[in-house]
Amino acid sequence: MKRKLLVLGIIILVIANISALATIVYNRCFKSEETYPSPGPRHSFAFLRRELSLTEDQMAQLEARRTSFEKQIVEIRIKLREKREALMEEIRAAVPDSTRIDQLVDEIGTLQLELEKQTIRHILQEKAILTPEQREKFFSMFEEHFHRRGMMPGRERMGKRGLRERPFESEKKR
Repeated sequence: MKRKLLVLGIIILVIANISALATIVYNRCFKSEETYPSPGPRHSFAFLRRELSLTEDQMAQLEARRTSFEKQIVEIRIKLREKREALMEEIRAAVPDSTRIDQLVDEIGTLQLELEKQTIRHILQEKAILTPEQREKFFSMFEEHFHRRGMMPGRERMGKRGLRERPFESEKKR
C-alpha cells in the first residue's frame, strides 16, 4: 500500500515538474513580449487627467498635440532602429570596421539629439496648455519620474530591488 502511494506521489510530482518546465519554455521561447499590453497615450492621458485635474478642453488640446508629436518623431524612431541594427551587424562582423562603427554611433547620436529637441518642444507646448498650478504638479511628476529612472542627478535611484545609492557616493565611502 505504501509503495503504491509513493509511486503515485512520484508520478504526480513528475507531471507537475514537466508542466512547469513546459510553461517556462513556452513563455521564454514562443510568447512575444508585445502580447502584453503596454501603457499607451490613452493610459497616460487618463493618469494626467486624474493627477492634474484637466478640463475637457485641455484634454482635447493635449491629445491633438500628442498625435502631432507622434507623427513627427515616428520617422526619427525608424531611422534610429535602422542605425542600431546596422551598428549591431557591424559589431558582429568577423572583422568590424571601426570607421563605420564610429560613423553609425555619430548618426545615432545626431538622431537622438533631434529626438530630444522634438520632445522638449512638445513638453513646452503642453506646458502652455496648463494652469500655473497644473504646471507645478506636472513638472514635479516629470522630475520625479526621471529621478526614479536614474536619469537625473541629485537623488537616489529607485530600481526593481528598491532604493539604491548613487554610484559616486559609494565610491566616496571606500
